[in-house]
Formats: sequence, structure tokens, C-alpha cells
Amino acid sequence: MDIIARTTLTIAFIGLLGLVAGFTCRERPYGPYVMWAGVMCMLGVIVYHIVRTVQS
Repeated sequence: MDIIARTTLTIAFIGLLGLVAGFTCRERPYGPYVMWAGVMCMLGVIVYHIVRTVQS
């Protein structure tokens, strides 16, 4: 597995963990921010691969 795929999977896994952790703590003040960070990680991975595909 190359470094791009490994990094992408790592960021996606961190994003999913952020979504889970934020959802379980959604009543606390930091819960929505953790969910937001998880969503941004997932969107970042998607946008990166779209831009990489369009450039090549």
C-alpha cells in the first residue's frame, strides 16, 4: 500500500472516530465541534482525491 492510500485511510479513520466521539458527547459544549472536525476530515479526504483525479 502506498503512502497516499495509507495517509488517506488514517485521516478517514480519525474523522470517523471524531464523528463517533462528538455524537456521544453531543450534549457537552465541545461535542458539536468534535463532530464538525470529523466531518471536515472526511470532506478533506474526498476533496483531495477529486482534485488529484482532475489534475491527472
